[in-house]
Formats: sequence, structure tokens, C-alpha cells
Amino acid sequence: MTVVTCALLAMLLPFMSQATGMEPDPLSQYRWAHRLLVIHVPDTESGRLTMEAFRAAIEQDVPAVRDRDLLIVPVGDLPRAGQVLQPTVDLAPSQRAVVRRRLGMQGPEPQLVLIGKDGGVKARQSGAFDLPGAFALIDTMPMRRAERKQ
Repeated sequence: MTVVTCALLAMLLPFMSQATGMEPDPLSQYRWAHRLLVIHVPDTESGRLTMEAFRAAIEQDVPAVRDRDLLIVPVGDLPRAGQVLQPTVDLAPSQRAVVRRRLGMQGPEPQLVLIGKDGGVKARQSGAFDLPGAFALIDTMPMRRAERKQ
């Protein structure tokens, strides 16, 4: 090995050890196949109202949700078991906590994060969720435009 190679490895070693100690991303398996609507809805009065409105919006337009390859990923208190939204990703409680930490979804206010097929955060909403606004944003994305042409 050359001196330069050794120096580069010495600089990268601390980062490599940190990377191996990181928690696995529970959402990585959906990358390039689905867009995700990650929702953090606390069990509060405003949270229950937001969940009710969101559920109605989803049920009203299931074909549009499926057409955009969207999956709903609950990571908060709501929906409870047995109140599943479709199409949904059911994460274990520990995985929900990992996603909340990674996306900074904490606090008493309902939050929605739109994640694109590339795994990147595309939009955030707090309070009431705007599903038509999320659809409109998705429809402007290059990958979505290409899908619509096919």
C-alpha cells in the first residue's frame, strides 16, 4: 500500500465503524418500488380528527393511491391495530421508533412525510394532511411522469 492509501484508510476508519453500528433502515426494502406516506399521528383529539379525515381521503381515492405506487407507513399511536389503512406497511414498534428518529417525527402534532422511490424526503406536512397536494407533488416528479408515459 502506498502512503496515500494508508492515510485515506486511516481517515475513513472512524466513519466505517460508525456505519456498521447504525440501525438498519426498515424502509429500505421499498426503495425504487414504492413511494411512502409516513404518518405520525399521536392519540390526541387533533390526531384522531386528522386520522379520520386522512382515512376518508384514502378510502375515497384508493385507485389514485395504488396508481402512484404509494404505501402508507404509520409510525405513531394511530391507526391502532385493527384500524389498518390500505395499502399499508405494518412495522414493529421498534422499527416505528427507528423511522420516527430518522425522520424527526416527534411531538404532539400529526405529521406526514412523503418519501420518493429514491428514498429521499420529498415533502412534509404538519397538522391536517393534504392528500391531493401530495398527489399533485408526486405527479410533477420526473419518475412519475415517466411512469405515466408508459
